[in-house]
Amino acid sequence: MENENPNILSLLPEDCTEKVLVFTSPVDVCRVSVVSKSLQSAADSDSVWEKFLPSDYQSIISASLTPIPDFGSKKDLYVYLCHNPILIDAGRKSFSLEKRTGKKCYFLGARDLNIAWADTPRHWRWTSLPDSRFPEVVKLRRVWWLEIRGTIRVGVLSPRTSYVAYIVYKLKNDHGFHFRPSEVSVGVCGVELDTQFAFLVPKGRQYHPYKSIYRMSSATEDELEQLDDDNEEAVYIYFPCPYGRGPLLPVRASNLVQSNIRRRQLRDDGWFEIELGEFYTENEDDCIEMSLKEVNDCLSPKDGLIVEGIEIRPRMG
Repeated sequence: MENENPNILSLLPEDCTEKVLVFTSPVDVCRVSVVSKSLQSAADSDSVWEKFLPSDYQSIISASLTPIPDFGSKKDLYVYLCHNPILIDAGRKSFSLEKRTGKKCYFLGARDLNIAWADTPRHWRWTSLPDSRFPEVVKLRRVWWLEIRGTIRVGVLSPRTSYVAYIVYKLKNDHGFHFRPSEVSVGVCGVELDTQFAFLVPKGRQYHPYKSIYRMSSATEDELEQLDDDNEEAVYIYFPCPYGRGPLLPVRASNLVQSNIRRRQLRDDGWFEIELGEFYTENEDDCIEMSLKEVNDCLSPKDGLIVEGIEIRPRMG
């Protein structure tokens, strides 16, 4: 029966088959190449795989610091860019492709971020690590006020795509990071961002679990009213402080209900990552800001954090 009903694509001229395949996905084309020998030539053709590469891939590659082999096919180049991030922008960023879709992925190295006091040696130290893709990472020596920001223009990313930003880091020790969660956010520059919360330390290491949206018994009604007389939606969370009583932190109930404490995940490269937030690439003129910070009522000095950068990749699933 199979011989009586051949694949309709195999009946088409090869150039027509190629025009059909460019409307599928890299995964689909690879499947076609494996299961049908008659379609393998069309599935492996440069005209198909060039469509899966970004329109500006040549300018990105030409500006790369990473030596790139001279591939004999566009498919080989595509596969290389999926598995081998290349350094761009004087080594401050890396670029790669998401293998299933061909969407652009960017990684902003620590040198490309705006980190408060990063160039003050008593607070941060720049160094190199053999397991980092970047020439430099930055190690936190000691700060109370922690603020890490990165920006990227929507126009350099793949259009009409949901992206997620992650901070990539290690902790030499967790001094100062287990008393309360850090604030994380992602959004368009100049627009009020929706703040979420994240613990950089492993689950179980935080000093006081982030509980619920109830007013803690540690606070009196007079203290609550004094902190925020005008905000009836405010909820006050009490975090114990190693140096005495911790502050009461007002957080809007609507925001708190929607948020979950984000936890770190171990990456394949041995670093950890925490999601900062997501955004959609609709207006190419927008500038996206991504941040992790602890700047309000800092409870303790912090040290031991090693920042590699912020990675931006398409939301999958």
